[in-house]
Amino acid sequence: MTSTRQFRFRLQSQHPAPERTSTDLAVQWLNAEDNWEPQNLSLTMPGFRIYLISLLLCQHYYLVANARERQLPLARVEAEFSVTATQDWILKSVIGTFHVQLDAGDGRGLPAQGSEADIAGIQERMKACPVSRNLQEGVEKITTIQIR
Repeated sequence: MTSTRQFRFRLQSQHPAPERTSTDLAVQWLNAEDNWEPQNLSLTMPGFRIYLISLLLCQHYYLVANARERQLPLARVEAEFSVTATQDWILKSVIGTFHVQLDAGDGRGLPAQGSEADIAGIQERMKACPVSRNLQEGVEKITTIQIR
């Protein structure tokens, strides 16, 4: 059996009203010592890690843009992102779970909810992220969104 390389990331962002643009965006990586380490892109960061972060950020961007398009009032997004690669750095699987918190109300006293069709539509559109679309054939790609 071929050994693999595992990479784990997590992301958090806030989306305050009225613009719902991303603020306080933070990405962390689980390092070899099992500690979460903040990630700030730089020229000294390994290129493969930059690539994986770009995949996560592209997914996040498409989530936020499509939620806005569907008028879903995002309040907070938290993501868990797990990537498996071969020892030769070839991606085998990319699994992302995005936990979305919507604003408690819509300004009219009604609770904000995303329909199953909204969530399914956003998940489908997230596959159109250019970084995701350029993954090789055969890479397992799973993206899920959960409303909290």
